[in-house]
This record gives sequence, structure tokens and C-alpha cells, in this order.
Amino acid sequence: MIAYRFARLSVAAALAVTLLGSCAAQTDRTRPESVSRGGDLVYLDAEALASMQMQVGYWQNSLVRDQVVDRLVYQDPKTYRFVPWLAEKWTTSPDGREYVFTIRPGVTFSNGQPLDAQSVKRNLEWQANGDKANGIIANPIFPKVTSIVADNATRTVRVSLPEPYAPFIPLLSVNTTGLVADATIAASKEEQSVPTNMIGTGPFYVESEVPDKKVVLRKRRGYDWAPATSPHRGEAYLNTVTVIPVTEDSVRVGALRAHQADVIRYTQPPDEKLLSQEGFDVRGLRKAGLTNTLDIRQTAPFVQDINVRRAIGFGIDRDELISTLYTDNWKPATSILTPQFPGFKDRSDAVRFDPRESARLLDASGWTRRDGAGYRVKDGKRLSLLIYVDVYDHTARPLYELIQRQLRRVGIDLVVRQTDFANYPTASIADDVALRRNGWPTPDAVRLWQNYGSSKGDLYALSGADPEIDRLLRAQLVEVDPVKRNDLVEQYADYVIDNAYTVPLLQDTQIFGVAPAVRGLDNAVNGVPWFYGAWMGSAQPVD
Repeated sequence: MIAYRFARLSVAAALAVTLLGSCAAQTDRTRPESVSRGGDLVYLDAEALASMQMQVGYWQNSLVRDQVVDRLVYQDPKTYRFVPWLAEKWTTSPDGREYVFTIRPGVTFSNGQPLDAQSVKRNLEWQANGDKANGIIANPIFPKVTSIVADNATRTVRVSLPEPYAPFIPLLSVNTTGLVADATIAASKEEQSVPTNMIGTGPFYVESEVPDKKVVLRKRRGYDWAPATSPHRGEAYLNTVTVIPVTEDSVRVGALRAHQADVIRYTQPPDEKLLSQEGFDVRGLRKAGLTNTLDIRQTAPFVQDINVRRAIGFGIDRDELISTLYTDNWKPATSILTPQFPGFKDRSDAVRFDPRESARLLDASGWTRRDGAGYRVKDGKRLSLLIYVDVYDHTARPLYELIQRQLRRVGIDLVVRQTDFANYPTASIADDVALRRNGWPTPDAVRLWQNYGSSKGDLYALSGADPEIDRLLRAQLVEVDPVKRNDLVEQYADYVIDNAYTVPLLQDTQIFGVAPAVRGLDNAVNGVPWFYGAWMGSAQPVD
């Protein structure tokens, strides 16, 4: 990934060309109760876009994708319920193997193609099977499919599965399963990676792109198929949303304060307080899903010993992390799951700071001696663990450095290394890497299977050595009774916490700064802004 770097440039110089015409929209705050139409909003993200190919789930693409592609199912960000969107209704067979979707009439893609049952079938088959000839993989969270039958006359699509798949409805709500036009599906892999070739039914479309510098989204004329629980109907109010990647935190904050940007993602924690004091809306969003954890990878030295793994967790003071580095927008984790997530149970009994217990466990495993630097040694080897700074989290370096100091107090040497965006995915899962950060908002526990199943991500690097993990993950996938499924998810969380395969750190928090002139801005269930109902205070009143 190539980031658009503004270092050594002043805020005004760096953003002047792109932001002309948006600055004047920041001054009029005279109609707080009225809704206005028009305006051009500028959004600064902390990362540049990666490939926009639909089955590729890069987090930094979520903002653009959420505005452009609608889904069959919508997860309401307030209630977390799954409600109709492009499917106006659906039924599920008692055995969980057959689904019938009734497709909403009158919907079109941004290139004019109508959305009908046949186009939905093409999308679902493409998600399930990929396109081998074109180098497109199947969506990794999509189930195996026996058949998909479409009937345009009745507007129905019938999906038959060889076995139950409990996450099916939830996964149809995520943006990697958004529906795209035939032209997008037929395009080459390289063409599909380009934002302007992502043709959806959403309230915006990608009008233009300057690679690694900006993407301009323009509203769809005639859009009128919002989700069932959306408070807004009809077209978006904004004319355009310009998305600019700005990797420097200080530049994003400076642009927001100088009225050269309207919304930004991520600030350093001290800037959260500054922006709040100056009247900006600082949103610390903790959405349902997986908490931020340090997964312990079993190929690394020393961590096959459960006492060492447990000692790592007991050696980390989460309250000190928050009080030193963060704000009230951040909370410590007490499980691998967030409190809103089905299957959550507070495991503060095991997820706690207890340096005495950490020392006892290390002593019990023979790490009783310390070298001149204060680190524990055994058989001539220092108890040293490697981690790479998470390039996707702008607070990762100070966070890891403080954890490094905390673990040093119990005698563990945490070696922190840095790499870049291009190399991080490979470097962070090398055999000698002991800890790797994870955590992600998600509508369903299928993400656990995707991350940790031995045939999937295998992020604990167990290679199937602990079959109980695969058993629990597999069982929750096919359990159609929600109560029983939640119990299986809870069992899985207990198991990996009790066996110290992971160290819960913080509840996943996304920080956004929003200018006072931006009204009606909601965040989608995954946390990213959804600009459909947003409007500018200085735009034209709605008739």
C-alpha cells in the first residue's frame, strides 16, 4: 500500500487544491433544527485505500465501500438487529439449510442496470465460488452452496446449503458481500481493484480517483431504497464526499481545526481533549465484535509453556494503559468479545493485572534467574518475545512501548520492531513472532472461525495441534439455535482465555472528529461514518 504523505507540507499547502470550495461550508451554524441539501464534505482517513476488489476485506476500504454498495440485509447500528434492505423479506427453513429472499423492486445500480433476482444470484454465486479464471477468490466467510435459483417473476432467490450455516444472514450485512453490477463482476481482477469500477446500488458512487491521493463520491440521483430502519429516505443530502488519505495524525487534526476538513478518523488521545474543548464532536465508538487482543503465536520460542502465556497476561496493567495513553473513550477488555456481542461473559477473573501471579508462574516454569538487565533467563536464554508494531493502529507504538515496560517489571523482554504497510502482513506472522495484535468489529462469531480455525487464519499458529479450538468453532457455525450457539461462543472464549492463547487488551475503539457544521452524521454498525443522512449546516434548506 502506498500512503499519501503530507509530511514537511503545511496543512494549507497540502490540502488547498482538494479542499477548495469546502471551507466556506464550515461557518454557518444558524439552522441546527433544519435539514439542508447540498454541500461537499471532506473526510480525512488515516490510511490509503488498498485493492477495492469486493472479496478483499481491507479495513481501510470500509468507508468508501459502505457508501457505494448496499446489501441484502442491514444490521441496525443501534439495536444490532438484522432488518430488510435490498431483500425486502426472507425466510429460513427450520433445518437452516434453505433461504428464500424476496428482492426489493425498483432498485438500480449506478450504471443504470436494474437489480433483479438474476443479478442477486450472480452476486451470490460469485461470492460463493469466486472466479478462478479471473483470479478472484471466493469470499472466505461465505458458505458452500448446493444451488441458487432465481425467479425474476416472483422476485425471489432461493439459496440451498449442504449443511446449516448460522452466520449466513449476518454475513449478508457486511460490505464485502455488497451487491455489484454485472460490469464489475465481469471486469478483470486489476480493473476490479480500481474504486471507479466498483458499481453498486448505494446512495453514492465513485465519481473519480487520484490514486493514493483522493476519491470523490457523488450522490446517486433517484436513490430511494434505504434500509428498513433508516431515519432518512430518498437521496443523500450531500452532493459529494471527498476521501483523502492523510497518514500524519497532526495534519488531520490541523486540517479539521483549520476548517479544511469536515470529518477525520483517528487522532492521538491528547488531541481528543483539544478538539472537544474547541467544540468538535469527538466520537469514541466501541462497536460489537472482537476486542483488541494480543494473540500468542505458538511457533515462537517459549510460549508453548502455558505458564509463560499466562504470565504475559497477568503482567499487563490495562488500567495503566488507559490512564497513561488514552481517554475516557477507551475501556479495558474483560474478554475476547465486547459486552454487546452474543456469547460475551465478563472474565475479569482471568483478564486482570496480577504481577505476583505472573512472577509465581514464571518461577514455577524455571525462569527464576535474572540477567544484568533484569530479564529472566533459563538454560542460558533470555525470556524474550518479539512483536511488530501494528501498522493499522496509530496508537500502537506508544501502546507496545508501555506494555514493554510493564512486562520488564516481571522479567519478560518484549522486543518491539517496526515495519511498513507492505511488509506487515508477512512480518507479523513469521515463526519467531510471539505476539500479534488483533481485534475487529463484526456482526457475527464467524470472524472467530475465519481468524483462528486451523484451515483458515490459524492466528494462534497451532496448525491443528489443539483440536478443541476447531471443534468449538465448527460447532457454533452449524448450530441454528441462537441460545445454544451463544453458549458455544462463550465456551470458545472461556477456552482460549483459560489456555492463554490470547491476551485481551482493550475494547475496540474508533475515534472520529466531526466539525460542528456537519449534521445528521451516523456511524454504521462497523463504526465507520455513513454519510447517507449527513448534511452541512450552511447548505440549502430542503423544500
